[in-house]
Amino acid sequence: MNQRCSFPLADLLAGVEGELKRVGYGPPVINRYRRPWGQLAGYMADRGLHYDTQVGLDFLEEVYHITIFTALTNEDRVRARAITVLNEYYLHGMVRPRYRTSAVSLLMRYSDVLTDFQAAQRMQRSPVTLQAYEKFLGKFLLYLENHNVTEFTQITAPTILAYTDMLCSDTPATLYNALGALRVFLRYLHTQGLVAQDWSPAVPNVRRPPDAHLPSTFSAAEIEQILGAVDRANPTGKRDYAMLLLAARLGLRSGDIRHLTFADLRWESNVIDRVLEKTGKRVILPLPEEVGMAIIDYAKYGRPPTDGHVIFLRHVPPIQPLTASALSGIVKRYMARGGVEPKPGHRSGPHAMRHSLASALLEDNVPLPVIAEILGHTHTRTTSGYLKIGVEQLRRCALPVPVFDWNVDKEGF
Repeated sequence: MNQRCSFPLADLLAGVEGELKRVGYGPPVINRYRRPWGQLAGYMADRGLHYDTQVGLDFLEEVYHITIFTALTNEDRVRARAITVLNEYYLHGMVRPRYRTSAVSLLMRYSDVLTDFQAAQRMQRSPVTLQAYEKFLGKFLLYLENHNVTEFTQITAPTILAYTDMLCSDTPATLYNALGALRVFLRYLHTQGLVAQDWSPAVPNVRRPPDAHLPSTFSAAEIEQILGAVDRANPTGKRDYAMLLLAARLGLRSGDIRHLTFADLRWESNVIDRVLEKTGKRVILPLPEEVGMAIIDYAKYGRPPTDGHVIFLRHVPPIQPLTASALSGIVKRYMARGGVEPKPGHRSGPHAMRHSLASALLEDNVPLPVIAEILGHTHTRTTSGYLKIGVEQLRRCALPVPVFDWNVDKEGF
C-alpha cells in the first residue's frame, strides 16, 4: 500500500505543501518548513542526490546534527518535523492531520460508520477514551480514503501493516494507544458484518510496560520559578496563574483545568466538587485560599465577558475554552521566562506539575491511598508508579552491601 513519490524534489515539495494545507496546517507553519526544505535542496544538488527517506535523515544528521528526535530545541524541532512530513508524504502520499484539525472533518465517506462505532462503545468507554478513539480512527479512515479503499471489504493485512508503518515515528505511548483503538474498531467491523474476517490479529503488538518510564517532574524550586514568572497585572497572566496553581497545588489534569466550570466551585465550603473527565470519578478537593483568590481575580478582572460556564477562556476570538496544546504551551512559556531548563526526555506540560505534586506528597510521607484520592486515581496501583521517583523512600529500601571476604593467597582471577 505504500505510495512512494518518484517525481523531482520541487514537485515533491509542491505536493507536500498542498497536502499540509488540505489537512489544516496554516501558512506560518508551512513557511517555517520552507527554510529547511530550501537547505535540503542545496544539500542534494551539491551531492547529485535524488530524494528518498534516507537522504532526508542524512541531511538532518550532517547539516543540523539531529539524530534523535527528543529533547530538541524549538528550531531543531521545526527542522525535524519538516523532514518528517516530507518523508510521510514520500512514503504514503499523505500527511496525517495534527493538532487542531480533526481527521474526521476531512472524511468523505466513513464518518457515519465512526459515529455508529462511538455510539456502540459509549456504555463501555469513558468520554476521554472515546475522544482518543475518534482521533486515532479518524486518521486510519482518512488513510483508507486516500489510498482508494472505498469499501471495508477491501481491507487486507497489507493494508493494516502499511498504515501502521506510518505510526513508527510516534511515541511508544501514542503507538500503543493507536493500535489498541484500531484493534477494537476492526473487531467492531467484523461483529457488524461489515468485513468477513476479523482483522484485529493483523495489527502488530507493541509491548509497553506500564512502569517502563519515570514520571516527569519539577522540583519545588522550579515550580515556584514558573509561578513567579507570571505577570499577574494583565488578564492573560491572571488566567495563566490560576490554571498553573490548579495543576501545581491540586494536581488537576489538563482537561479538568481547561473545562472547569463555576458550578464545580463550592465557595461556601471552599472545595472543588467535580467529576473527572478521564475516569468519570467524582472528587472533592480542598480549595486553598491561594488558588481561590487567583480564580476570583481572573473572573472579576481578566475573564472576557461571556455567558459560558467554563472558567478559563481564550482572550482572542473565537472566545472559547483552551486546547490541550495551548495549556501545554503556557507551561513551557513560563518555564522559559522563569529560567527552568527542560530536562532531556522529560515532558514539560501541566501533567509534569501533577507528577510533581505526587512526588512532594510522597516526600511528606502521605500514604498512597490518600495520594490516589487527591489525584483521582481509581486504583492505588496507578499511584504506585510514583514510588519510582520517591528518592528518600527508595533510600530507605537500600540494603547494605555485604563485605566480600576472600582469600587473596588462594583465589585466582
